[in-house]
Amino acid sequence: MFPKSKNPMKKIVSLLIVMVVLASCGESIEFNNESVIQGVKDNAAWKATTATATISPTTLTIVGVNDKQTLTLSVPLPSRIVDPLKENTFITYILGTSVNKKATFTIQNADGIVVYETGISEEDGQVVISEFNSSTVSGSFRFNAYNTDEDAEEDDLVNFQEGVIYKVPLTKVLQ
Repeated sequence: MFPKSKNPMKKIVSLLIVMVVLASCGESIEFNNESVIQGVKDNAAWKATTATATISPTTLTIVGVNDKQTLTLSVPLPSRIVDPLKENTFITYILGTSVNKKATFTIQNADGIVVYETGISEEDGQVVISEFNSSTVSGSFRFNAYNTDEDAEEDDLVNFQEGVIYKVPLTKVLQ
């Protein structure tokens, strides 16, 4: 069938070359599993450089900090595990319906701190928890928050859209 090679070393070298070529064809894939809070703020990309989440007996507080800006989402503590693979377990909180369901955004500038908050009795946003377990929280958010200082020269409104909360680690706060 195949002619016999007079030099068996050629076969070994050829086999080694084929093995090296096949081994070098592999693709290295890296996964980014860092916690993230990001979104579109006033039509521009916004991303927190640090993300934390704390739980108290009644509240889940998710915080993203970016340079001189802080985003805080406060919602009631979920009473159950939320499975990211089962959409029927997701929990949606409508912001502005009570004091324990709100978004706050602060900006530190030369004049001090400007505070924006979702109003009460003004349903104007939501937080959806799509994963909640003993170690992390994930989800999405969107909201309009209003400047709490009516006399401030800053914008009256901050708008967040397409917000993402991804695998933010949970810390328990003792009270």
